[in-house]
Amino acid sequence: MGDGDADDVDDDRGDANGGGRAADEAASQDTADTEAGLIGDVAANNLHDDATLSLTPEQHQRLKDGLHGARFDDIRRASRRYLVVGSGSGESGRRRQRVCAQLDDRRDAVAFRLEEFGFDADDLDQWAPAFEVLSAQATWIVGVIEDFNGGHVWELGYLYRQQTGVRDVLWLLKRVYDDPETQRAQYENGMAASHLAALEAVVGDRVVEWATLDELESAVEQIP
Repeated sequence: MGDGDADDVDDDRGDANGGGRAADEAASQDTADTEAGLIGDVAANNLHDDATLSLTPEQHQRLKDGLHGARFDDIRRASRRYLVVGSGSGESGRRRQRVCAQLDDRRDAVAFRLEEFGFDADDLDQWAPAFEVLSAQATWIVGVIEDFNGGHVWELGYLYRQQTGVRDVLWLLKRVYDDPETQRAQYENGMAASHLAALEAVVGDRVVEWATLDELESAVEQIP
């Protein structure tokens, strides 16, 4: 993808001219964060909401080890940072990867997914704090929503609970289906539906519907 409109954003959202300074600041900040007990820009004692279990010292160290690596350095040095959430498996997972690649191809930008940091099904207790840290780093959070099946329903719930903090940075790319029965079947989850409806109301015109790959690509183009 060319630079085009994606580079015509304000300084807070992607001035590539600040890339060198951002890289220097990120390098020095990494050391400071480690010494201060921070994970990203989030203090360790501020990571958990009431529904999240506290981490053991070993789990906390694993979280820090997972997030303070080369990939995290890449994120902190980029002027534009896209956290892409959604399905991680099957065809829908591959479409989410296409969205990630399309955003990552932009100049001085990086797109990333939670699972890139090595947290697997055995690390469920660390997903919430890891997601919170990565959300804090993101310029934009991009949800690629095709159904209510899978772990991304948890991410929707998290975004719903944190909507006052993410509403200004959230984009929702929502798949729609021509057949009404298919549409109902794919989105048949009452609680997830209420969470998504609330998020759609909060973000307004940053909800973009799509039905084909071409439409999905065009939807991504609308994100700054």
